[in-house]
This record gives sequence, structure tokens and C-alpha cells, in this order.
Amino acid sequence: KYAVATVNGTAALHMALKLSGVENNTEVITQSLSFIATSNSIKYCGGEPVFLDVSPLTLGLSPQRLEIFLEEFGDIREDGCCWNKLSNRKIIACLPMHTFGFPVELEKIQKICRKYNIRLVEDAAESLGSFYKEKHTGSFGDISALSFNGNKIITTGGGGTILTNNAEIASQVKHLTTTAR
Repeated sequence: KYAVATVNGTAALHMALKLSGVENNTEVITQSLSFIATSNSIKYCGGEPVFLDVSPLTLGLSPQRLEIFLEEFGDIREDGCCWNKLSNRKIIACLPMHTFGFPVELEKIQKICRKYNIRLVEDAAESLGSFYKEKHTGSFGDISALSFNGNKIITTGGGGTILTNNAEIASQVKHLTTTAR
């Protein structure tokens, strides 16, 4: 329902993660094959990326590896949040990236994220125009990010966009990206 422009795709990812609750000493699960902006945006928030393997079918985050990781290391505690048993840090979000526009298996990843109370943030920077089960990529996550950098399918030379169906998140993004003007 809402699209908010940002200066670039990395800023869109940064804001998406910040508004998802990523902060110092938290973790974000992402994939090992991605552009550096994906992990940089996690670090900008003070979070730690947890890199998991990609699927040979999609080149994006493997739902099987996500499930195996969370079964072994995920712990839903009394606060209702998922904690990493090994690092003792809260796992806030899962950030799959649609490599070269090939959608990850979104429904499987979405289901796993719900089971573990982890927010799904889609890095749809490379997948504008791609569909997964007759829905656009970027429409599955709680919040998603697009990029219009020079190497993307649609370019403005730069710029990005945050997509969300949540009016509160859209309002917060607009507030933060316009220096509260």
C-alpha cells in the first residue's frame, strides 16, 4: 500500500532494518551470496549478519538452511523473541535477497519467520518486476527495499524505495528519510 522514496537502495535497506528493530547486539539472518549493501545495512544498525547458504535453484536464501539453523540455534524465550542459543543475541529479522531477480522461496521463508517470530525484510533491489506465485517480489515482507541504481532493471541513476503495507512504518520511514521535515 505504501512506497517511500529514499536516496538509494542501501538507505532503503538501512531504514527497513532500523524500523524492524535491528540495533546493537542483535542478529539478522541473510544469505552468503549478495551485494555488500545487504550486510552493510545490517552493520549500519549495529546488528550482526548471520550468513546462511543459498539454494542452487534460486541463488537466494535457502529455506532448508534457514530451518536447519533455527531448529539448532533458535530459542523462543519468555519475551516471545527468537534468541540465538550460541551467541545469546536476539534474532530480529531475516533478510533474503532475490539474486539477479530470481525470487527466493518466499512462502517457505515467510512460514519459518512466523514460526520463530522473526520479521521478514525483503531485499528486492534486483527483482523489480519479478513475480513469485503471481505476486510481485517486495510484497511478501513486513517491509521491503528496492534500488534504482544504474545496474538495476529500472534506473534513475540512484535512489531507492521502501515498500510496506503498514501505515505506521511508512510514516516513520518518511519522517526519518526527510530529516523530520
